[in-house]
Amino acid sequence: MEIKGKILCGIAGIFLFDLLGIPFGGLIGFFVGSWLGHYFFDQPKENTTSDTEFKAYQRRQGEFIFHVFRLCAKLAKADGPINEREVSHMERLMRHQFRMNERGRLQAVKIWKNAKESNDTFEQYARAFFEGFGRDRHHVLNMLDLLFATAAADGGLHPREEEMLLRAAGIFQVGRLQYERVKSRFYQTRASGGMQQPRWDPLDPHYAILGAEMTDSLDTIKKKYRALAMTWHPDKMASKGVSTDAIRHAKEKFQQINEAYEKITEARK
Repeated sequence: MEIKGKILCGIAGIFLFDLLGIPFGGLIGFFVGSWLGHYFFDQPKENTTSDTEFKAYQRRQGEFIFHVFRLCAKLAKADGPINEREVSHMERLMRHQFRMNERGRLQAVKIWKNAKESNDTFEQYARAFFEGFGRDRHHVLNMLDLLFATAAADGGLHPREEEMLLRAAGIFQVGRLQYERVKSRFYQTRASGGMQQPRWDPLDPHYAILGAEMTDSLDTIKKKYRALAMTWHPDKMASKGVSTDAIRHAKEKFQQINEAYEKITEARK
């Protein structure tokens, strides 16, 4: 809270009320001046801070919605031409999920159409989203949930759609068990033999990065780790003459692979 206005006006009140000869003028003047200073000088600053925080929140929400409509447009197009049920689903998102006004809906439709016709890939959009929201697991899992809802809008799950969803889960560093948990909200899924699905484990994303299972031996995991490390080693990528962006992505992937292997081996000691 700002107190500069209270202090300055309180001091001014002391002198003013003393000059007027009012009994206990200094004390009364300080309280009156403090109140006026807070009301006219400090309070607007507090309101400005609140407004700034609210605008930052709105901007963050706008960025999330931008990524939602780009990714959903690519996913809806994966199994062929976009149908009426998929369009209706996006309308429901705009009106009920995000409660957009008419201007917001027009912007969302524009984002949807641009993404649908763009030559950029689903994976590029997924990485762009994860770069901005990867540290916020709530937003990451919410995005995966919204993507599944889009895939389920036409009543089925096309193999191409599931392939894209699995790629998104990999980019988002979501483990297979968590992926199946989100999937089960939209599709009937059963574990093999009718047994209950094992519960979520913090190491699941690391196993997913290495393409390994929790039941794999450490030797098997090590082989998978070495194969991936050789594939994504930045020096090897650079020797192929790939672009700077591709090398940067390889470095990030290589770091994730190393971190995943370290976490798993530490947990198994």
